[in-house]
Amino acid sequence: MTVPNRLTIAEYGRLNHRDVTIGDHRIHYVDEGEGSPLVLVHGSPTTSALWRHQIPTLSKQFRVIAPDVLGFGKSVAPDAGVSFAQQANALRALLDHLHIERYSFVGHDWGGPIGAACAAQRPEQVHRWALINTTVRPTYRPPWYWKPFTAPLTGPLLLVRANLWGRNLEQMMKAASDPEIAAHYLAASQHIGNRRTFLRLERLEGYRALMQGVVDALPSMPKDALILWGTHDAYFREEHRELRTLLPESRLVMLEGGGHFPQEDAPDAVTGELNAFFLP
Repeated sequence: MTVPNRLTIAEYGRLNHRDVTIGDHRIHYVDEGEGSPLVLVHGSPTTSALWRHQIPTLSKQFRVIAPDVLGFGKSVAPDAGVSFAQQANALRALLDHLHIERYSFVGHDWGGPIGAACAAQRPEQVHRWALINTTVRPTYRPPWYWKPFTAPLTGPLLLVRANLWGRNLEQMMKAASDPEIAAHYLAASQHIGNRRTFLRLERLEGYRALMQGVVDALPSMPKDALILWGTHDAYFREEHRELRTLLPESRLVMLEGGGHFPQEDAPDAVTGELNAFFLP
C-alpha cells in the first residue's frame, strides 16, 4: 500500500514505533525505511508526530529515526524534568544502542541545540545536518515578551501547573486547531516531568555552556548545513541571520508564510528541501 505524503495523527500511529530502555530512561521513537540514517529531532512542546508529513517521503531513501526527545511524548522524563545536556546524552545513547556510526540529522526548535550537542560529542559521525527555526548560538536570548514563561513565579504557574503549552498550542501552531492534533499534544504533556522539562528548556538551563561546546566542534562538522526558516516566527524571529553568520557556508531557504512550525504550515516545501539536500 502506498503511504500518503501527509499523515493524520492516526496514520502516524501506524508507523513503526519502538521503545527502548537505556539506563534510567525509556525512549520512544519511530524507525522507518532503510538506507543511510536520518535523525529527525523535534523541539518543544511537540513529539515525533511533528515529522509525520515528512517521514513517508524521506523513508523511501533513508532510514528515518524520529525519537520523542526525552521529556516529550512517550519518552517520559523524571518528575524533576530534564536539561538540554540530559536530552543530548539520551539521544547519543539511542544512536549508540542502534549501532549508528554515521548519520545526518535535522533539528527543529530546541531539537536544534539537542541534535547539535549530540553531534558535537562525535562530530566525525555527522554526514550532513539541517536546522529549522532554531538556534545553536550560545549568546541567544528569548524575546522580552517571553519572560512570563520563565520568571520564578509565573513560569511554573503557566507551563507546569496550567500546562499552557499542552492546552493552548493552537496559539502557536495553526495545525493544532485540528482537535486530533490538539488531543495528541495534550496527552503528550500530561506527565509532570514533561511539563517541568518545558520550563527548564525555556529557562535555557545549561544552554550557553552546551552550545559553546557545539561552536567549538563546528570546525569538525560538515560546513554545508541547511537552514530552513518559516518567516512568521514569533520566538526565534530573525535568528536565521545570526545562524548564517555562525555557519557562513550554510544554505538558507526562507519558507514564506510558514510559522514557527513549518513542518505543519508548509509540509511539502519542508519535505522537498530536506529530501533534495540529504540525497547523495
